[in-house]
Amino acid sequence: THFNKLDATITVEPLKNLDIEFRGNRTYTKNSSQQLDVIDNILNTNSPITEFGNYSISYNMLKTSFNNSDVDFEEFKNNRAIIAQRLASETGQPISGFGETSQQVMLPAFMAAYSGEDASKVSLKTFKSVPIPGWRLNYKGFMKMKWFKKHFRSFSISHSYNSLYSITSFSNNLEYNAETPYAETDIVGNYFNKTLFTNVNLLEEFSPLLKVDVKMKNSFSFSGRVNKDRGLTLNFNNNTITQMKGMEYVIGMGYRFKDLAMKFRFGGKLTKLKGDLDIRADLSLRDNKTVIRAIDEDNNQVTGGQRLLSFKFYADYALSKSLTATFYFDQSSSKYAISTTFPRQSVSSGLSIRYVLGN
Repeated sequence: THFNKLDATITVEPLKNLDIEFRGNRTYTKNSSQQLDVIDNILNTNSPITEFGNYSISYNMLKTSFNNSDVDFEEFKNNRAIIAQRLASETGQPISGFGETSQQVMLPAFMAAYSGEDASKVSLKTFKSVPIPGWRLNYKGFMKMKWFKKHFRSFSISHSYNSLYSITSFSNNLEYNAETPYAETDIVGNYFNKTLFTNVNLLEEFSPLLKVDVKMKNSFSFSGRVNKDRGLTLNFNNNTITQMKGMEYVIGMGYRFKDLAMKFRFGGKLTKLKGDLDIRADLSLRDNKTVIRAIDEDNNQVTGGQRLLSFKFYADYALSKSLTATFYFDQSSSKYAISTTFPRQSVSSGLSIRYVLGN
């Protein structure tokens, strides 16, 4: 068993009150197994070695983050001819052995199309060594300005980007001959690839794409956030690309009532309480869709997705330093992207009491 993992984090402050954190990672695992037989007291080591594993690395798809999905898909299909020509030139073999469904052709074409790289220059290596870091930035410099300092207790904006290239399962090809790699072809005429893949994934997440967090001096708070995500899976078993895209908008507001007096009747006895009341409300709208695109057929099928509208309300009342009462209300409604699933609505609410023992 071989396991290799790299995690790296770098924090920089290029401007005062601007913090940027870069994060990169790479994980590679491989398990090798071989059956050794003893026949007539002789050890037989000629049995094949079977290898399988997983791989993931930080990546970057920023160049195509806001592209039209149809354009990227057509770019992928066109890239296959360029990759096949490059492989034929590098190996000196006929281009017919690098067909459009060859894993050696489809994988670099897929990476080039959805990362915005030139197909004539994109790396043909499957396992990349150096991770491309994502980032998270936070800026609080607005509070240095007089107008913001006068009206706000805090005012910040933040942004985050992460992307991942992963192979969920790979194995060595027992039909591949390292001594004569281009002597034979598979049933469709492609040269045998050294490594076999079930599928390859590209993931991208802006979480958030933009977030504004505000606290005013009058105890009012506001937050607004936009999230964006995208996932792509190249499936070699049925020659399809599964695409998932999502957008989410969240608006939150809150207010604190200080030293709010309330009267409650417990067991017929009137009790007066005094404490801070925090109320928060969040309204969110998320829209996501899953589409399966057949590579060699003109067939794009929506297989999942929904539009989800959610409203959440919380009220925390500090009865004492140790005792807090909370009321919550949560309502959501969803409309699905496929006609076979009915729209749904749900409502939940309740009251909880929390008592902290000790200091």
